[in-house]
Amino acid sequence: MTALGLVGLAITLLGFFSTFDWGILPALIYVSGSTALLGWLLSRWSSRRMYLRWAIITVHLLTIGAAILDLALFSTVTWYAVFGSHILVWVVIVLLLLPPAGRWFSESRA
Repeated sequence: MTALGLVGLAITLLGFFSTFDWGILPALIYVSGSTALLGWLLSRWSSRRMYLRWAIITVHLLTIGAAILDLALFSTVTWYAVFGSHILVWVVIVLLLLPPAGRWFSESRA
């Protein structure tokens, strides 16, 4: 997800610097902040601490929540927009909620 976030950040930066449209700036801040936060959480992956699992799930749910809020503000909420376009995020959440992930994160290697 972080790699896709970096691609999104590059596209947003390209859009901002090609037009200097200040309306793109909030999207730029959002994309860079969420990508940096997920990158930082992934750098701690090897610690296998329980809070890391829940932090990653929370960040992904907040990302989906922000997208749904954006869709609701512009009255474009559809099932595809909520589930289809965020399928990888939903897959990560489901995989992190499975019992094997719980066992893996409960065995700290710190």
